[in-house]
Amino acid sequence: MPRILIIDDEINLRETIAEMLTYLGYDIFLSTDGKDGLEKVKEIQPDLIICDIMMPILDGYGFMELHRTSNYSDIPVLFLSAKVEQKDKEIEISLGVKDYITKPFAFKDLKTIIDLHLK
Repeated sequence: MPRILIIDDEINLRETIAEMLTYLGYDIFLSTDGKDGLEKVKEIQPDLIICDIMMPILDGYGFMELHRTSNYSDIPVLFLSAKVEQKDKEIEISLGVKDYITKPFAFKDLKTIIDLHLK
């Protein structure tokens, strides 16, 4: 069963995504910010990470800066955010983010992207 770590400070969104993905058979782990997310990556070594950009303590950009130089940098990261400007997408690509999901999103689109990066 694939393990997915969801890093997002929005509790309702985080838990909704977790509930839907659990129903589909994924093993889900949750984190509220990038700093805690880095610790969870070491602890559970997920197969995929879904990370928000705008979070307290350590945002998605800071998470990626540290993740891409860690021993777990081979774990793909998908960004989930309402930020849709081209400059944001360019920054994310330069940080090594594998894909970008724009809020709001259709759950089937999220699942398609997840499946693409878990293969």
